[in-house]
Amino acid sequence: MNRTALRALLLVSTAFALPTVAFAQQAPQEAEPPADAPSPDDPSLQSVSDAEAKTSDADAKMALLQAQLEALQTQVDEMKKAQAKNTPAWKGAPLFADNDAGFTFKVRGRFMMDTSYMSTPDFQNPRDYGFNTRVRRIRLGVEGTLPGEFGYKAEVDFANSAVGFGDVVMSWNPKKGPLTLTLGNQESLDGMEQITSSRWSSFIERAQINDAFGNTRRLGLVVGYKSKDNLFRLDGGLFAAHSIDASLDNKGWIGAARATYTPYVGPGFVHIGLNWQHREFQENNGSTALTAGAGSPSTGQLVQYRARPFLQTTGQRFADTTSFAAKGDDIFGVELYGVFNSLHVGGEAQLVKVRSYSAGDRLVSRDQFTTNTQLVASGNPTFWGGHFEVGYFLTGETRGYKNGTWDRTKVLNPVDKGGMGAFQILGRVDYLDLNSDKLQIGFSNNFTTGVATASNSLARGGTQTGYLAGLTWIPNDYVRFLLNYIHTEVEGGPKAASVKPTSTKTVDKRSYSSDAIALRAQFDF
Repeated sequence: MNRTALRALLLVSTAFALPTVAFAQQAPQEAEPPADAPSPDDPSLQSVSDAEAKTSDADAKMALLQAQLEALQTQVDEMKKAQAKNTPAWKGAPLFADNDAGFTFKVRGRFMMDTSYMSTPDFQNPRDYGFNTRVRRIRLGVEGTLPGEFGYKAEVDFANSAVGFGDVVMSWNPKKGPLTLTLGNQESLDGMEQITSSRWSSFIERAQINDAFGNTRRLGLVVGYKSKDNLFRLDGGLFAAHSIDASLDNKGWIGAARATYTPYVGPGFVHIGLNWQHREFQENNGSTALTAGAGSPSTGQLVQYRARPFLQTTGQRFADTTSFAAKGDDIFGVELYGVFNSLHVGGEAQLVKVRSYSAGDRLVSRDQFTTNTQLVASGNPTFWGGHFEVGYFLTGETRGYKNGTWDRTKVLNPVDKGGMGAFQILGRVDYLDLNSDKLQIGFSNNFTTGVATASNSLARGGTQTGYLAGLTWIPNDYVRFLLNYIHTEVEGGPKAASVKPTSTKTVDKRSYSSDAIALRAQFDF
């Protein structure tokens, strides 16, 4: 390379290098604040700093308020939960519940008042006929649950200035499983209508087999089983021969069982039931707990089957076996009902086989009877009865059903919601046969000497048939009015001779009738 070329290359390199050095020397000067920028002590910068501090303080206060509001909301939510927990629900009456602890408590009760007019057959005691009114039930009680799957119910009845007891029971349903134990004063596994609460009866009074055969509550223990689908139920129980009373009897007892099956059929279901009771009558303090209106508690081991004419506003019993000596009886019952939308149809029947004393029996002890001589049958009498009914809701409701018994009907358009309530029409035929030639051809037996004297009477027993029509108005779920027409036909029995004194027929073939109309007003809670 000549000198001229070398000189040119050096000039070009110098031209490129000088701007780079100049840029490097000027960069720090550009990082400096511009000449017109305010100094750190400038008042305008101080104002901005104060504003930023105020904003930060406001944000902190806002965050604090937000936290306080959230805490307050949490307290309000807890108070609402506590209030909801302590505020009773309403199921006809206040229901207090602490579900976490397992406690519930509810007051319950019912009131029923009957008014009726009954025609007077031609015999004595006219005061039992015509116009009468009666408070049938005034019942108050409590029910609820306790921790450990325990339950309780206790009811006292104050009707007509006399104190009686309804259900007084304690129950246990371990782990809410299929088994339930119930101890106390309760129905002894009778038929469906007897076990069903009187609040839901089709007619003012239950079917006459329950009155005639002494179906009622006893003191006892029931073990119940239900299938998972709740369609099949089986109950077995052991009872004393008396309910809550002053009896100290230690020999009378009842063994009972009931099974029900409720399959779905078409638009409804069918209830099928069987019930059985084996009853050993009391030997001391009387057997009145096993008879329908027998004498005083000192009458001894006697039994009496009889029934009113479908009303409690009269004390008359047209069909009546009168008292006779018996050791016990067995009751076999069947139940068959169907519920299809607004229609229900069906009925029940029971057969009673009596274990009677025999002519010539002698007793080592006189605990059984307060007098030596009592009426005995010539064998073991058999009695039976049953009813069939049809009911239909004109307003579209369905008859309530739960756990093998009738239950509350839910009114579709209650009066308090502007509706007309529920209307139901009903019809029933109810038959009872207390005739038995083994009783009508009996003996007056001396239990000390064993001497038996013929004591024949065709007036013992009789048959009673009721033809009933009903109209029920249910304004709301807790109020009901029942209007019943009752035509009663009787053949035989202890009153047939006085009703038809000039008849040429034998007493057991003489017949007569009576008519009645009755109204019940009731409410429950």
